[in-house]
Amino acid sequence: MRAFGFDDLAADHPVTFGKGVIPGAQLVAEHYGIDSTEEVLAEYLRQWKRIAEAGIDLLPGAESAVRTVAGSGILVALVTSGERGYADEFLRISGLAEVFVCSVTLEDVVKLKPDPEPYLRAAEIMGVAPSECVVFEDSVSGFRAARAAGMYSVDVGEVALQAIGDDAPDLAIGSFNDLNPDRLFGARD
Repeated sequence: MRAFGFDDLAADHPVTFGKGVIPGAQLVAEHYGIDSTEEVLAEYLRQWKRIAEAGIDLLPGAESAVRTVAGSGILVALVTSGERGYADEFLRISGLAEVFVCSVTLEDVVKLKPDPEPYLRAAEIMGVAPSECVVFEDSVSGFRAARAAGMYSVDVGEVALQAIGDDAPDLAIGSFNDLNPDRLFGARD
């Protein structure tokens, strides 16, 4: 926000987490009266790339969980409301590109999460029935998208642990360290 002349976030700063980068940029531009959503998006992506180049920390246990699942022969896809460049850069920097069989980004769908389209597209690409999919998420819009797609949702982190009612996932865990993939995927058979 400093790039646009704001020293601090407004107390009523819009919630953009889990909404996708373009809708998030639109919310921020509208809220702060910034004329160009494209400029907000470009600045966000510049900042993300700068931070990512310094190194990203995956959630505790995430790399092990993803490698364990993929190593067992289960297909793994990345589904994000971000751009293709964002997804590709994340996979490169994280060192996990080889474990994902595909990625679905905002360029691959018409509607973003909480619509189920991104998850349904990933299932289609992998040739898997939605009911056989397990989604790992960290946002309410992601929980809702998984549910609408008919997929089991395991949600990781504080948002998942605090979600209730229609916003709640099928399973909430504090971190990937709390996950036993053998039990989880055995339960889906």
